[in-house]
Amino acid sequence: MAVTENHLEHETLVVDVEIPGHEARTTTSLFRRTRLELLAREKCCFICGRTAETSGHPLEAHHHPVERSLATGWSWDLFALDCKAGLWGAHAQAFDWDNFDPATDPYAFVDDMRCNGLVLCKDHHVGKDEGIHTLPFPIFLFQRYAVEGYQFSPTEVIHHADPA
Repeated sequence: MAVTENHLEHETLVVDVEIPGHEARTTTSLFRRTRLELLAREKCCFICGRTAETSGHPLEAHHHPVERSLATGWSWDLFALDCKAGLWGAHAQAFDWDNFDPATDPYAFVDDMRCNGLVLCKDHHVGKDEGIHTLPFPIFLFQRYAVEGYQFSPTEVIHHADPA
């Protein structure tokens, strides 16, 4: 039987992967400084376009595309090739790859939120049924491109901020 109408999809996501060994998470001075620069540059949530004022919460910076806990297992040579080719955008492409030594400090890229940061409102960062930390990425990304007024979840109707 083909599905022809909107329908609720209930997913129980269980993930069993080995996270590379890494030091305990710290908030580096690089992260603090570049987070502020990112938030000044990107003034609204990547998904819904809301600002801190319209979302009711300060905007948040998510490590993207390189999650901090994965930095020590990342193939930086492969990633640098993609970045230099522009696959991860102009900011990652412009990163100082020639002076980057991931063996010494992979967080020099990871915590540089100007090139490894995604601005999200609190809901689209950690919210149940809508945050990047709680949804498979294709479903998370659908929120950005779903038609206006679409009932995405029992608690979220898609509304896009005015692009002007």
